[in-house]
Amino acid sequence: MRTTIGQKFEILRKQAGKTEAELAAYLKMNVETYRKHEDDFIYPNDNQITRLGKFYGMTYNEVIATGED
Repeated sequence: MRTTIGQKFEILRKQAGKTEAELAAYLKMNVETYRKHEDDFIYPNDNQITRLGKFYGMTYNEVIATGED
């Protein structure tokens, strides 16, 4: 099953034991906007994906990788 980028953001955040508020602060956005990313209402820009990669110690491609069946 394919994972959306929002689902991936949520999985990574929970694996790291972080809150939505912590990630929102790191990305310099309000928590409501961050939630929209996890809910797939807003697609993250390249800078946000790169910053998350640095936060999690991952490459850009690892952050956006989604699984397939």
